[in-house]
Amino acid sequence: MGNTIGNNIKTYRKNKGFTQEELAALLNVTPQAVSKWESENSLPDIAMLIPLAQILGVSTDALLGYDSLSENEEIIARVKKTVEGMKHSEEGRAEKAMRISEYLATQTTLNPGYFEIIKDYVQETANLSMYADPVLENCFPGEEERLGKIYKDAIRKGAYLIGHCADRTLVERTHFAVAWIYIHMKDFDNARAHINVLPSISPGCIAEKISMELTYFESGFEKMKDDIANNSLLLFDMTASFLNTIAQDYGWNGEKDEALKVIDWCEGIVKAYASMKNVISMDHYLRIRRSLAFFRLVAVKRSGDSDGAIKLYNEFKEEISREDLTDEQKKTVMALLDNDIAHYGKYA
Repeated sequence: MGNTIGNNIKTYRKNKGFTQEELAALLNVTPQAVSKWESENSLPDIAMLIPLAQILGVSTDALLGYDSLSENEEIIARVKKTVEGMKHSEEGRAEKAMRISEYLATQTTLNPGYFEIIKDYVQETANLSMYADPVLENCFPGEEERLGKIYKDAIRKGAYLIGHCADRTLVERTHFAVAWIYIHMKDFDNARAHINVLPSISPGCIAEKISMELTYFESGFEKMKDDIANNSLLLFDMTASFLNTIAQDYGWNGEKDEALKVIDWCEGIVKAYASMKNVISMDHYLRIRRSLAFFRLVAVKRSGDSDGAIKLYNEFKEEISREDLTDEQKKTVMALLDNDIAHYGKYA
């Protein structure tokens, strides 16, 4: 037992975000006792194993090194599966967003320290805040108290993650989501505070770029080609996200001719990427094509040209039917577009 338990206690403690002092307080022992367990200078009493495992969110077998799947992982998988099921329900988008956020609010209270679930909670609350924003969709008029409770809870738990989690990716995604919540709350100073700590592409000093060069000098061009392929996928996803934001804002707010010109430019970039299928995520490609088509329809419909919008829809459908896509992919992109029209058509 002494060969593994100390390291396991340390690993699971850090996964839960506890300091040695916090874990000691929960177990009613001294921090020195926890330190000795982790350094394996002593072992916890056998009677301590069950409460220790419960606090760390793992089975006693996992704590002893006998179980490869921890209770921690099982809980995260269960919560994610439940959320995925909610997303595929027949409810409207806004109603699903509310139900998911409230479910995750409960789960993060019952399972504190599960950073992956907290991150999901903050992200889903950011999504909810978009539907609730009076300037955008205003889906929950008169429910300010209910929403405010969720926002406050998500921001508080997000701050806990940011302060305790060692996983930089989770921290950055949480900063990003919290910023969105503050934006929709119209608390722009706090939004900016979270935005300002996020990494920026403006200096060009990004890890992926120099990592490719490291691979080249360390292992040669053939090995570097693998890095190029992987980073090309990341670059497409990031570019598609930028283009989606640009097209969205011009579609909903710009003058028709200017909006169509900008959206055509966005689509040209996407199609140029798609000329090499191995450097794009097909799922993201289908989604950005549908988004650009939808925002083009919005711009035309907002100008009062309903017939023009119908014509654009039919032209896009015909274009997709001729594109080098599988029948399933063609159905997917049109289903995504039809879903957007069904949800947002009342606003255009």
